[in-house]
Amino acid sequence: MLLTSRRQLTSLLCLAYFATLLITPESYKYVGILLAVTALIMLPSTWQALKTRPAMLISGSLVLYFVVTLAFALPGGHYTQLDMPSRVLLAILIFALLLTYPPSLKAVFYGCGIGASVAGSIALYQHYILDIRALSTGGFMPIQVAGMTAGLSVFSIFAYIYSCQRRLPTLKAIAFLGITLGFIATLLSGGRGSWVITPFVALWALVYYRKVFSRRDYVAMGASIALIIATALVPALNRAGLVLSDLARYEQVTETPMRPESVIQPPVSQPKASSPQDKSQSTEANIESATLPTPRVGSSSGIRLELWKAALLIAAENPITGAGYTNIMAAKQRLVEQSYSDAVIVGSSRAHNQYLEELQVKGLIGFGTLIFMLSAPWIATRKSKRNGSPENQLSIVLLRCHLILVAGCMLTQHYINHHSGILFFSLGVVIFASMAISPNSEQNNANT
Repeated sequence: MLLTSRRQLTSLLCLAYFATLLITPESYKYVGILLAVTALIMLPSTWQALKTRPAMLISGSLVLYFVVTLAFALPGGHYTQLDMPSRVLLAILIFALLLTYPPSLKAVFYGCGIGASVAGSIALYQHYILDIRALSTGGFMPIQVAGMTAGLSVFSIFAYIYSCQRRLPTLKAIAFLGITLGFIATLLSGGRGSWVITPFVALWALVYYRKVFSRRDYVAMGASIALIIATALVPALNRAGLVLSDLARYEQVTETPMRPESVIQPPVSQPKASSPQDKSQSTEANIESATLPTPRVGSSSGIRLELWKAALLIAAENPITGAGYTNIMAAKQRLVEQSYSDAVIVGSSRAHNQYLEELQVKGLIGFGTLIFMLSAPWIATRKSKRNGSPENQLSIVLLRCHLILVAGCMLTQHYINHHSGILFFSLGVVIFASMAISPNSEQNNANT
């Protein structure tokens, strides 16, 4: 009886996590905090669940990401860089709880459908009533929000598939709303990074599970697509069209040679002995006081291209360990002085690409750690994919789609360098993985 009630608690919390993900700009963390507190209280009775090989592989990849960041942050005293990676430690605590008391797959699906529907409703209100860019003002982080809505939309597709398999009409209706409103939110938010991979994942899901759909389901798909096109296609096309104009402006700027007289060399300061923290502060001060060329690249896409090019050049200079947090801005300033990059790159310490961000700061060490963190859950569920129940296998598909979607968002954004991004990634991994590899998950799904 106690075991059942605790499973019901974790199912309710996981449902609430996805359902409330985007109710407010800060709501992504509220249920996560409840999950973490519950996991901490029950840790004495749940920590042994982490001793299985798949659980150790997944939790080990998360710990490694934190440890590598710690190793690069400590020498220069960049303790603020530990803020986001530390969230994976909370995810490991929650992982132990969910492995012991795995949530119901049906409850998670309800949460995803509700969460996507809520996000879409907010997006429609903000776009058509308030006449502002949806889910991008008032505290919402558009980069991470677009990835979340894309994820909830795809998860709602699997909720619809599950409802067809299990004949659950209520879940089917909620999933239909989640798919429609979720993709509307993704398009209206204007987060173009989430548009790269999401269509391919969604199309794969529909083709792979096509045998579960009836004629009525195909009619519902057509209605959903029509609603998405009618409400969100034009704003999305306008947003996408900016990329072409940005690239045209960037090409025009880069083809125009820069006048030598516009480049003013910064003054050379006298070296002096100092601590690592002093070196970091003096580097930032020198960059601020230096007179650099006026940035010529001003478009969003053009800035990204310059940042990516600079990140590759910096990584090429320090392929194993990167430039480090202390020297990254000095390395960018040097590229500008040598006319390898536009001065616009000095305005951002990030690379606007998670993979290049790891390369420029931590080199191949950081890049390899990121790839391992993305691939470890995939590797850990290989045996479960062959031997699991239909619910376990669907949980594995959810996990892997989550990894692919987040990896796609990382191509154009430093996605996990914000609280909402790292929490959505890490909590998504442990929730889906717990349903996939926990020995108690089959019994829990059988009872729902």
